[in-house]
Amino acid sequence: MKALKLLFANMPLVLILMALYATACGVATFIESAHGSPAARASVYGTWWFEVLHLWLLLSLIGCFVLSKAWQRKKYASLVLHFSFIIIILGAGITRYFGFEGIMPIQERTSSNVIFSSEPYVLLQGFERASQNIEGVEIALSSTKSRTYPVTFFGKEFVLTLQNIGERKNEFGMPYQALDLSLKPAKPNEGTQDKGTQDSDKLTQITQSQLGDMPSFTRIDKGEYVFFAAWGSRAHTLPFSIYLEDFVLDRYPGSDAPSSYASFVQVQDPSIEGSQEAVIFMNNVLDYGGYRFFQSSYFPDESGTILSVNNDPGKIPTYVGYALLIIGCVWLLFDKNGRFVSLSRFVRSKSLVALMAFSVYGALFQASYADEPSEDFTPPTTEEVQTLIANIKANSSEFSAAFAALLVQDSGGRIKPLDTIASEYIHKITGRDGFLGLSNMQMFLGITMYPEYFRHIKMIKTKSPRLREILGVDSEQKYIAAIDAYTKEGGYILRNYVEAANQKPLKNQDVFDKDVIEVNERLYLFGLIYSGQTLRVFPSTQEGDSTWHDIQGALHASTGDEGELKELLWIVSALSHGFVSGVQKNEWKLAFEGLDKLQAYQKSHGSELIISSNKVKAEIWLNKSRIFEKLAYPYVLIGALLFVLVLFAIIAGKPLSVWVSRLFWILIGLCFVLHTLGLGVRWYVSGHAPWSNAYESMLYIAWAGALAGVVCFRKSSLALCAASFLAGITLIVANLGDMNPQIGNLVPVLKSYWLNIHVSVITASYGFLGLCFVLGCISLLLFILRSPKRAHIDDSILSLSAINEMSMILGLFLLTVGNFLGAIWANESWGRYWGWDPKETWALISIGVYAIILHLRFLGLKNLPFVFSSASALGFLSVLMTYFGVNYFLTGMHSYASGEAGQIPWYIYCLVAGILALIIAASFKRVLQMPKL
Repeated sequence: MKALKLLFANMPLVLILMALYATACGVATFIESAHGSPAARASVYGTWWFEVLHLWLLLSLIGCFVLSKAWQRKKYASLVLHFSFIIIILGAGITRYFGFEGIMPIQERTSSNVIFSSEPYVLLQGFERASQNIEGVEIALSSTKSRTYPVTFFGKEFVLTLQNIGERKNEFGMPYQALDLSLKPAKPNEGTQDKGTQDSDKLTQITQSQLGDMPSFTRIDKGEYVFFAAWGSRAHTLPFSIYLEDFVLDRYPGSDAPSSYASFVQVQDPSIEGSQEAVIFMNNVLDYGGYRFFQSSYFPDESGTILSVNNDPGKIPTYVGYALLIIGCVWLLFDKNGRFVSLSRFVRSKSLVALMAFSVYGALFQASYADEPSEDFTPPTTEEVQTLIANIKANSSEFSAAFAALLVQDSGGRIKPLDTIASEYIHKITGRDGFLGLSNMQMFLGITMYPEYFRHIKMIKTKSPRLREILGVDSEQKYIAAIDAYTKEGGYILRNYVEAANQKPLKNQDVFDKDVIEVNERLYLFGLIYSGQTLRVFPSTQEGDSTWHDIQGALHASTGDEGELKELLWIVSALSHGFVSGVQKNEWKLAFEGLDKLQAYQKSHGSELIISSNKVKAEIWLNKSRIFEKLAYPYVLIGALLFVLVLFAIIAGKPLSVWVSRLFWILIGLCFVLHTLGLGVRWYVSGHAPWSNAYESMLYIAWAGALAGVVCFRKSSLALCAASFLAGITLIVANLGDMNPQIGNLVPVLKSYWLNIHVSVITASYGFLGLCFVLGCISLLLFILRSPKRAHIDDSILSLSAINEMSMILGLFLLTVGNFLGAIWANESWGRYWGWDPKETWALISIGVYAIILHLRFLGLKNLPFVFSSASALGFLSVLMTYFGVNYFLTGMHSYASGEAGQIPWYIYCLVAGILALIIAASFKRVLQMPKL
């Protein structure tokens, strides 16, 4: 009994097992990034020891569950929460061992009743010449290691050996998966020799067929036997067929990007009369005969559909477990016998003081100003150019504002005001707003109407002195002119440098390589404006065509009607000549007439895509206000000022004035209200929840951090201070330039209410866990400040630890619920709860990390506040990896992933070093016990 308790009801051992599990999952994501999914499965996910680890954790959870006697102690909420994990694991086990998952490709106007397995198999078929008999075996290939299998054909025993399994390259350098196969008789000389030639040792290479394709067999002659070997999917025959009537793919107007795709099918079942019609599309499934059919993909030529199919007997227990999990999490937050309420009572019993440590983020705070040009930046000295700039600045404000509201279609098919294009492109080209004292719209119009003048203006931002030297300009000058990048003969000077930089992996690109790529992009954007290609303002007049064109495209796509051509040419002439006349003489009548005529043309030919004037105004407000960028610094500065005041309060041993705390709560609350307003406007403009890409999710994390302080911990100056600083730093990081702030169209799978549910919940958790990181760092600083003369600091540390734990409970609950809601979304969208994608795997790792931290109190540590603070600071690194590391340094299927591993930024090393230094410095005064609650 003691041995069983030691193995399956031992809390320290459970925490060690959880740490091992998280470590194994983390290692597997790097293996997958470097060597592919098969290698990750062979090394970790598909191994016997990983399954044993699952079973051990399950038994340990049951053991601790029984011995904790939660029922007798009336810990009902805790009982429900932990019991839910038992149900979830059991449901996952049923799905894993008794479920089936595969792919069904179907051409239009054909039917199929064959599912190809998602798991790879080696298929071997044997043919005996004498008897004309055929036999076959199937071997699940779950490992990349060389393996030997005993197989039997026609009553004789053979030895099948698979080796050299993995990626190879053909003569053109293209990768493919292959293995070497040998088949020998278990007993030599059993009729496999062919005309005296011993060929049993010969290796045969077979290539892996794409999952879902019919396997391609390779012939192997063995004397009186003929064998056919293949590496691919196993075919599973259904008792009914699916007939594809039509496959429909809708694209965003004027774009190749898919908006949605659907399969119109009929279920043909011999056991019933007639057929059942259904439409399968993303987030809408077909259930029939115990199988679920999901819209997964389609043929490259759009001639058919690819359905994902599964048979999942573990769905009901799994969903029951998810429901219990959510009930348990919510119940624990309000259970009067629960930990969260006990911590809340403890916090209310203490008088709190606060401290704000912003040195950790000093580098990030300064980085946003690193390359800004000085305010006295001098435009080009050519008198003609100076006069033009002065006239545009003085005379074109009214027309530029009106022209900014003109609708345009971007390359992704989205209709938006031209002001957005101008803001995005000009800000990207120059690195700032208000360049040369002109608005972004004025700059855009200047480049469009006076292209030759603006080619000579130094407005292309650069970072690398080496790049400037190559172009033959002053190496100290941060801006170049577009014409500087070309030789007198018109050759592009950077061509070879761009090709060389793009051929390097991201992790091997240096500052020069990255600058070359960025400058090349800025020159490309300048060229798009210069050539007029960005002005896709003319809706197609062809029936059924929703593409908008620039002037050349509009003339080419016109119906040929003389009146239509005259109208187009008049609009262009009126705008161009009217703008020139307006700039030089301040006479804008012709320009406004051309603009009015163009807007009428859009309403006449593109009315189905026209957006409301209110949306146009809202989007222009977002562009002009740059509210998220401007809110960053008030958040940080208010938090920093509150830090200074609270620091003095700590030193003096006096509580902060209630009125001062209330004033700062109001100031941060106003920032939070504006932040909420900005998110609401972005939601209104985009038509979907504003957390669908990396930039938007950072905005939402900052909002969640501010929410935690303003609403959840408003009575604690300490937590309020930390929340404000966290929100500000997150907004600064979002606007550093590595993320794309553009509003874009959603990919089909994101067109679901699950986007609002899953992403909002899981992203909000990052805000609470980020607050834990800041609070943990503050606690460590307070440990450093401890002294016998400042005994009141201990109360602050204990209060801070309680707030930290409350925030961590909220963050962990949100992260856990959000992760499992994501599993439901995945299962309802494409029939799979879990695919070991790096993003979802690291979210699971973060759940394990914070679960370990929250259970450290059961180890009876004498210095728990110090250990907890250190762990909460270090634990946030797993969140950073989940959010940033996976998105930008590993590959994966989630929407933020960059697709290629990058280089770890230098400031991450500084952050880790800073945390470790803080922990070491605080460890000298670490002895402090947490009272029992």
